[in-house]
Amino acid sequence: MKEQALSMKETKEKLVKLEELIPQDFSDGMLYEFGRYLADYLNPELVPMGFVMGCELALYDLEKGVNGFTGKRIENNIVGYPPQTYSLLRMEIPRIADAVFSAEFAASVKKHIEEINAKMNAERS
Repeated sequence: MKEQALSMKETKEKLVKLEELIPQDFSDGMLYEFGRYLADYLNPELVPMGFVMGCELALYDLEKGVNGFTGKRIENNIVGYPPQTYSLLRMEIPRIADAVFSAEFAASVKKHIEEINAKMNAERS
């Protein structure tokens, strides 16, 4: 079954105000800052796997401090942390999906994450 691309307009608006949708942030505001960064970073339309890949690319760029598309240095409060910090933010992607998408789209995002994790674990074995 081919997944339908979803306009990210409403999603981006929700990402900007993530603190209203996810009131508990255990990362001292980093989750909210990541949401605001994603709002600018994501394509205008995405399928669930595209959202997952967009998040992964954004986290990689933030860890490196350079936008992979433009090659320009990223000016953001969540640049320059140890790699574990971005791993913790990566674990928040399902919670972000639940907050900003319909239940169906969020479930598909989580399914893709589970498939990626299963494939990575299989390759490690």
